[in-house]
Amino acid sequence: MTEKRLSIKKRDTGHHPPQSAALAAIVTEEDKVRLNVEMSKSKRQALKAKAVMEGRTVHEIVNHLVDEYLNR
Repeated sequence: MTEKRLSIKKRDTGHHPPQSAALAAIVTEEDKVRLNVEMSKSKRQALKAKAVMEGRTVHEIVNHLVDEYLNR
């Protein structure tokens, strides 16, 4: 009978956040997920109205803002 041996990997010490550019390179069209955010009705209406006035979608605006935040 063959014995199984367990290998123990050394733990990384400390947290190393990934670079946003590296994350962006990993994400593809197939990797999309839905994000739900709670906000007041008035804020949602104002966001939708401004998006329409600019000829954009709420989806485009939110994705743009998240990209800006991640690239800080």
